[in-house]
Amino acid sequence: MSTTAIVTAVREMLIVSLMLVSPFLLAAVVSGFVTGLLQASTRINDLTLSFVPRFVAVLLAMYFGASWAAGQMIGYIERSTMAIRAFLG
Repeated sequence: MSTTAIVTAVREMLIVSLMLVSPFLLAAVVSGFVTGLLQASTRINDLTLSFVPRFVAVLLAMYFGASWAAGQMIGYIERSTMAIRAFLG
């Protein structure tokens, strides 16, 4: 296996990983920002108030994005197995 094939495989793995994580991370960042704005405007500083909305936002993102994430993972696994089969002959 050549170094270009290894670099390509690692690059694809990193891109798929970032694509899978980004919706959930974006939901956590946006909900944390909105909660922070609300806390700053009302001067309510409670740890639970910042954790619960972020947790709920990530759970909702996981619920709505699960089928998309599963499709991305299945596609990556299929491409990887085809590349391994091509390498082995």
